[in-house]
Amino acid sequence: MARRSDAQHENHPAMRDMPVDTLATAPTTPSRSVADSGAVADSLLMVCKPHVNHSIDAYSTCLGDGIASLSSAGNIALAMGTLDRIVHNDPSLVLLGHPLAHALGYAVRSTPATATRLLSQCDERYQSGCYHGILQRYFDARIGIPITRSVLVAPCDGLRGTREQFRLYDCLHGTGHGLMMYHAYDVNASLRDCDRLAADWDQRSCYSGVFMEHNMGAHMQAGGNEMLGMHRHSMPSASVVLFKPNDLQYPCNAIPDRYRRECYELQADLILPAVQQDYRRASAVCDAAGTPELVRACYVGLGRNASGASAFQYAGIRKRCDQASPTGVPFCYQGAVRHLAYAPGELPRGTAFCRSLPDGASRSSCWDGVGLQVGNFFSDSSSRQRACNTDVAVDVAACLEGAGVTQSQRVRNRQ
Repeated sequence: MARRSDAQHENHPAMRDMPVDTLATAPTTPSRSVADSGAVADSLLMVCKPHVNHSIDAYSTCLGDGIASLSSAGNIALAMGTLDRIVHNDPSLVLLGHPLAHALGYAVRSTPATATRLLSQCDERYQSGCYHGILQRYFDARIGIPITRSVLVAPCDGLRGTREQFRLYDCLHGTGHGLMMYHAYDVNASLRDCDRLAADWDQRSCYSGVFMEHNMGAHMQAGGNEMLGMHRHSMPSASVVLFKPNDLQYPCNAIPDRYRRECYELQADLILPAVQQDYRRASAVCDAAGTPELVRACYVGLGRNASGASAFQYAGIRKRCDQASPTGVPFCYQGAVRHLAYAPGELPRGTAFCRSLPDGASRSSCWDGVGLQVGNFFSDSSSRQRACNTDVAVDVAACLEGAGVTQSQRVRNRQ
């Protein structure tokens, strides 16, 4: 299994020498059916499987190149279907699903006129890596060219007004990733561009992508230029300080207060490798985050990592989260369920996890986390109520509160 499957990049300096990329686009009409995915997956596995004897790096690179060749030709849905079949046939690749989805997205050229149509062929599978990759390429291709507001908002504005607002969140989050590419991992410059978006929700969705990409860059600096993970975009310069081993609160403690909650929700990505995946030690770092809101946000990030490190297995999540301090355990569970139920189609996996917990603060926080996801998925109250419907009244109440249908005086983490 890949030891760090979510944080690798291939350096592509040639992007800066491709000005025509801003005018080129992948075809917006697929030329091949998704029904071909089984045959394509079988063929790719046959070609690439021998590479596993060399390294998981070589194996994943071979697969990523093959899938990316499909999406670059405009067959994005076929590429996603092929990735599905590959992971199904070789479960050892389950933790590489997200970076491989990034790779197939990054292979897609788009313009302001075509970005929305190409993004619409993606979906939320593999933590929405396809969306993120397309947007990274969109902004990476514009390095050195001023980004007008029309260029900034063009990919996502076409997704407004749909019933599935989660697609809009994914696009805005991916914009944060892409802005970090454009600004060569300058967090402050990227956040300022996020602030050019109109609504607070849009801005905060963008912040989350900025900090996720920041952490990927920090891991890349620490691990070197391995190809494992197939993210395929610029590597941060060694002169950019993304991580301070003697200050595990950095960069969250060095940015304006407005951005700190989203930063701390991702900070566990840096804390856990620094403490050798010791959740008890990581918990102590979270406890020192400052305000109660930031402490809770840090624990939400611990939970997200617990879910990923456990490959979504409930027992592994409980083992990790239960090492947190008593204050943090409920919020660790909240972060875990938000990872389990990352997308609308994954809600049953999240609700089943909450049902597996005993009554108490952790179960309540878990259902609140389900509600937070539901609130991001659906914009109307009736859809949120249906999504929160379950057979235990107190669980429903916690979910509805998280979804914003009902309110209490509690301060909650919200995206």
